[in-house]
Amino acid sequence: MLAIHHFDNAVEMVLRCRATKSGVVSSSKQEYKFKDLWNEIVKRGVNLSLKDQVFSLHDLRNLVQHQGDIPPMEAIIKYKGYVEDFFKKISSEIFNIPYEKLYLSILIENKKLRDGVLEAEEAFERKEFKRCIELCDEALISATFEEADIFYKAGILTRHWGASEEFKRVISEDFFEKYKNKDFYELAREISRAILQLGQAVTGMQFLDQYRTEFLKHRQVIETLEDLSDKELKDSAESSLDFVTNLILKWEKEGTFRGNKKSNSS
Repeated sequence: MLAIHHFDNAVEMVLRCRATKSGVVSSSKQEYKFKDLWNEIVKRGVNLSLKDQVFSLHDLRNLVQHQGDIPPMEAIIKYKGYVEDFFKKISSEIFNIPYEKLYLSILIENKKLRDGVLEAEEAFERKEFKRCIELCDEALISATFEEADIFYKAGILTRHWGASEEFKRVISEDFFEKYKNKDFYELAREISRAILQLGQAVTGMQFLDQYRTEFLKHRQVIETLEDLSDKELKDSAESSLDFVTNLILKWEKEGTFRGNKKSNSS
């Protein structure tokens, strides 16, 4: 029953995406029911395949929802095939994206990070789970230190919001340079830099927001990568891929990356 609902909902979501693109529906217009929505899209000159099969799926969904009918397994297998065929056709014919290339990384605007995450997604599809995890970590490092420079920005926040005058003096270059002719010059420089890094690390945690737990899980996976079983590697690869992709999309939406303005797109 849930499978039939999911199949039908997935088709309807894609139809509404296409309807919005065609101007059939918008936030100011009344929403069409499923079959009316289909027909309105077709009226705009859009060719939608597998109408009979998709309408039959929607009718079955209504029986499941309103009458509590439990579909046989044969129906699940049949409609799973129809929905996959529908997505393959609408993806390539209407959205101009080959179905097999339809990855979440498409949403990433930064080309370097998009290519890195795409490579990780392709490694996962090839069942190269260890390689997928390694590529996810490379993308995370690149996003943090190269494309966004999170810790530098965290240091700015530390100095502005939570740093006392003593802290500011200790992390400034002037602090250890005035001891240049002293025996403890190197020690003063190391302490100054260590305190700065500590402040950046603490403040930098806020850039993770709701992804703190996922970050810790990912780091644990990296540290124990050689000890994971095949099943653990697959689960860990999927978890790391979701975490890194979503975090990059979050930072991109916030305008964290160099040269990016904050985007209002979802």
